[in-house]
Amino acid sequence: MKKILKQTWKTIRYNIRSLLIFEAGYRAATFFLVMQLVRFFVDFSLKQQGFSYLTAENYKEFLQYPLSVVFLALVFLVILIFYFVEVAALLCGFVYSAKEKKLYAGDFFILGIKKTVSFFRHSKVSWLVCAACSGPFLAAYFLVREISYIQILEFTARQIYKEIKSPMLIYGFLGVLLLISFLFVFALPYCILEKKKNWQGFLSGMKLFRTHWKRILLDFCFLHVFMLLFILITYSVVMLILAAGVFFFKPEAVKISSIFIYSEYVNMALGIYAGGVQLIGSIAFVYTVYTKFHIQPKDEEEHLFYKKMEQYFWYSKLGRRKAAGLLTALFVLLEGIYFGFLVINHDTTLSHLAADTEITAHRGGAWKAPENTISALQYTIDSGADYAEIDVQETKDGELILLHDDSLKRTAGVKKNVWDMTLKQVEKLDAGASFHKKFRGEKIPEFTEVLKFCKGRLDLNIEIKYNGKNKGIVNKVVRAIKENHFEDHCVVTSMNYQFLKQIKKTAPEIRTGYIMTMTYGGVQGMEAADFFSVKHTYVDEKFVTQAHALGKEVHVWTVNYKGDAKRMLDMGVDNIITDDPIMVRKVQNRESGSSTGYVELLRYAFRF
Repeated sequence: MKKILKQTWKTIRYNIRSLLIFEAGYRAATFFLVMQLVRFFVDFSLKQQGFSYLTAENYKEFLQYPLSVVFLALVFLVILIFYFVEVAALLCGFVYSAKEKKLYAGDFFILGIKKTVSFFRHSKVSWLVCAACSGPFLAAYFLVREISYIQILEFTARQIYKEIKSPMLIYGFLGVLLLISFLFVFALPYCILEKKKNWQGFLSGMKLFRTHWKRILLDFCFLHVFMLLFILITYSVVMLILAAGVFFFKPEAVKISSIFIYSEYVNMALGIYAGGVQLIGSIAFVYTVYTKFHIQPKDEEEHLFYKKMEQYFWYSKLGRRKAAGLLTALFVLLEGIYFGFLVINHDTTLSHLAADTEITAHRGGAWKAPENTISALQYTIDSGADYAEIDVQETKDGELILLHDDSLKRTAGVKKNVWDMTLKQVEKLDAGASFHKKFRGEKIPEFTEVLKFCKGRLDLNIEIKYNGKNKGIVNKVVRAIKENHFEDHCVVTSMNYQFLKQIKKTAPEIRTGYIMTMTYGGVQGMEAADFFSVKHTYVDEKFVTQAHALGKEVHVWTVNYKGDAKRMLDMGVDNIITDDPIMVRKVQNRESGSSTGYVELLRYAFRF
C-alpha cells in the first residue's frame, strides 16, 4: 500500500507548483464561464416563456420547455468538454512528471487541449460516454459542496427528493451510478493516453482493477480518507485565520456581518478547492496503478510535442518558456477577474442596517406554543413581535380554520386530510398534547375566532394554503377580513399567484405577498404582489435592491439563527419571519452582548 501511495505523491509533487497554478486558474475560469452561461441561458429561456422570474410555481414548466431542454443539454456538453480537458491535462502532466520533466502551468493546458482534440477525433461522438461515465465519481466532492451553495442546484435536488417517494430509490441509484463511474475511471489512461475506444478502454481498466482489486480498493479508500482530512484541515485553518482577521481588524459593529460575508466566499471556494483535490489525487492514483501494473506503449507523440508546437509562428517567436508563462499569467488573471467580479457584485456595505425591520412570529410562535393556536398568538403578543404568521385551510363543509399541513396527523394525531373533515369533527381534536402536556386540550381555532382575538392587539400575516380542493377559499378569507374590519391590520400571502390576483381584484386595499421558495431572475410584472416572501437562503443584496427599486418589500423566512438574522438586517429586508422573535429583536437592538468574542465568531463562521 505504501509504495502505491508514495509513488502517487511523487507523481503529484514533481510539478506541483505548475500543477496548482493550472488547477486554480482553470477551475476558477471554467466555473465562472459555466455560471455565466447558465445565467444567460436561464434568463433567455425565461424571457421566451414570458416569465421574468423562476420560482417553485413555474419551475416544472420552465424545465419542460423545449428551449430549456436544449440549453441544459448545451450546458452539460460544455461542462463535459471542460472536464475532459482537465482530466487529459492531468494525465499528460503526470506522464511528464513520471519522466521527471518539468512543465509550466501553460503546458498542462496545451497538453490537455491537444489530447482532448486527438481523442475526440478518433472516438467521434462516443467521447461523451467516457466523460459522462467517469465524471460523477471524480466530481463527487465538487458536486456535493456546490449543490448546497448554488441555489438552483439545491432547489432542483430538493424537488427531485420530494418527487421520488422512496429515498432508498435515490440512494440506490446514486450508489450504482458512483460504482459504475468509479470503475470507468480506470479506463481513462487507456482511452486518453493509448487512444483506445471507450469499450476497449473500459474492459482494459476492468481487467487492471480486477487483477489487483483488493490492493487498489484499500489504497483508494485510504487516499480518500487522507484527502477528506486534508480538505477539512485546510478549511478549518482558513476559517481560523478569517475569524482572527475579523476579530482584530474589524469594528465591533460589523464583526458578525463581516464573518458571515467572508465565510460565504470561503464556502463557495471550498467546492472548487475540494473538487480539485479529489481530481488531482484520484487521477494521480489511477495513473500510478496504470504504470505499475500495465506496460504502456511508447508514445513518441509526446516527445515530438514541442517540436510540432515550434511550427506555429506565435510559439516560435515567444519560445516555450515565455508561451507557457503567458498562459500561466492568463490563468491567474482569469481567477483574479472572477473573484473580483464576485466582490463587485456582492454588496458588503452595512449602510442598509434597518432598525425598522418588522418581525413576524412564524405560525403564531411555534417554538413556545402549539403552532396556529390561540396560545401561540398570545406568545407572539407577549414577545413584542409586529406580526403573527398564520395558515388558513378550508374544511369539508367550507369553514375556515388555522392549519399548516393538509393532514392533521402531525399536529392533532389524526391521519386525515382537512378536506375530509367537517368543522365539528375538527373541534373535537387536541392540537396541544403533541407539543407539551401543559397545552393538552388546545383546540384548532376558526379563522374568525383568531381575527377577533387579535383585533387591536396583533397584526396578522395570513397565508392562504393551496391544496387543489379549495378554489373558493380566497373569497371566504377576504369576506371574513372585511366583516371584522381587519383590512389595515393584515397582509395576505400565498404560494399561488392566482390567489393574489383574485384578492387584488376583489379587495385591492389588502396588501398581498407572494411566497417564493426559490427565486431567480427578475420579478418585474408581478403587480398582484405588494411584497415578496422568500426563503432566507435565496435572498441576496441584489434581490433586495431590485425589489425595492420596484417599490416592493422583501420578507424572509424562516430565520432562527443569530448570524442569519444579522445578515438579513444588513441587507435591508423589510420583515423577518422567525420562530424566535425575541432573538431577532435582540439582534436588531444589538442587545446580544457588548462585544463579540473570537469563539463566537468561529461559531458564525462554521455555522454552529
